[in-house]
Amino acid sequence: MKTTISDNIRLIRESNGFSQEYVSKKMKVTQQAYSAMEKKPENMTLARLKSLALILDVTLISLIGEDSAYFQHNFNQQGGQAATQMVFHRDADDTKSLYERYIHQLKEEVDFLRSQLKK
Repeated sequence: MKTTISDNIRLIRESNGFSQEYVSKKMKVTQQAYSAMEKKPENMTLARLKSLALILDVTLISLIGEDSAYFQHNFNQQGGQAATQMVFHRDADDTKSLYERYIHQLKEEVDFLRSQLKK
């Protein structure tokens, strides 16, 4: 199944852990306006697409789906449910940077859990 630009934008937003409300505030629009943009990105101006790519920390090419490679991580099982992180990448440097951020995040989670055990 081919991923649409709309799907791609949503997946990237969710992989960053961003809500529509968060992105809409960064773009200085209402959540409803952002939702409409995400559903029909073909109606967005190039300036808005560039702004969205900057907020989501991806290239414009990645945002519109010309970079379709991604991998998925399942982590943080809470109450029997696992959160899923989808990471989009373009090249080896991007992949390395994404893994480094992911490792840092996991280390923070381990530190937090250790502090909870000491209580």
